[in-house]
Order: sequence, then structure tokens, then C-alpha cells
Amino acid sequence: MPHPLGVLLSLGFLTVLGLTLIWMLRLPRALAQEVARAVYSVEAARCIVVPVLDLYYSHRAVELACRLGLRQGATIVLAYMVEVPRLLTLDSPLPAEVQERADKALADVRHIVDRHGLRSVTDLVRAREAGEGVRRTVEAFQGDVVVLGVEAAPQKVPGVFTRTAEALLRHPPCEVIIDSVPVVGSTGP
Repeated sequence: MPHPLGVLLSLGFLTVLGLTLIWMLRLPRALAQEVARAVYSVEAARCIVVPVLDLYYSHRAVELACRLGLRQGATIVLAYMVEVPRLLTLDSPLPAEVQERADKALADVRHIVDRHGLRSVTDLVRAREAGEGVRRTVEAFQGDVVVLGVEAAPQKVPGVFTRTAEALLRHPPCEVIIDSVPVVGSTGP
């Protein structure tokens, strides 16, 4: 006659073995079609356009674009936007301080892209309005996504990129991601 402790141990062993086999052989649930489509569309972003000014929220937008494009090794197009007044032609020479600010801003954001090991392309874009410049840049580089950083300041006059965000949302040239950065030191409602 088998010993009762031996029977109990063998039943416990068989239970653990059965549960382990069930756990190992169960198939994961299939992804919903909408989820699979979302994953594919993000991974399809091979060229990400980031409009740049020499401001904090532009740096954040570049960091966000790098993280978004890291997995698929996307190219990050860094486009410094210069709004040219209507009194001047688009190809008129830029004042020296504007050119210096553009060069410094593009060098700063290029370091962010380099830190992530991604390829970057820089461009100084002259346009009457920044939204028009972003559209031309997306078309020229065949951009898949635009990442735009804006400062959320309800008490301030809308800045260049806030106006640009509104224009891009009305007529998007491609997928548009807006990173709305709260004003440093502001308090919520």
C-alpha cells in the first residue's frame, strides 16, 4: 500500500506540472486590427520634421521626435523657421543676428539627435508664415510626421508656433504631433 504522504506529493507534483504546461501552451490574444494599424503607422515614420526656434519647447519637440523615431532609425529634419515680412523678398539676405541664432539653434538640436544616434538634416526655411514653411519642408523631404513644440501660455499673445499649430491642425500636410509645454512656474486652475 502506498504511503499517504507519497500520494499527496505525487498529486501536488502532477498539479504543478499540469498548470505549468497550461501556462506554457496558451497562446497570447491576437492584437485588435486597430491596435496593429496604430503600431504599424508609428513604425512607418521614417522622416520626422521638427520646426525649430531657439526656445526650450523646440528642444523638447526634438527629443520627442528622436524617441518616436528611434526604433525604426528615422531621419529627423530640423527646420529653423524664419518668417520673412511681406515687404522683403523671400530670398533677401538675413540680418547677421538672425543667421547666428539659426546656426546656434540648429547646432543645439543637432546634438540632441546625435545623442540618440539618428541621422539629422538641417534646413533654414524662409516663409511668410511658419505654417507655410512647415508644409514646404514636409513636401521637400517627404515627411511622415511633424512634431511641433508649443508653449501653453493662456495669458500671452500666441507665438509663432502656436499660430503654426493652429494652421497645421486645420490643413495637416501629414500626421501632426503637438507637444504643448506648460509655462515654467505657472499654476494650474
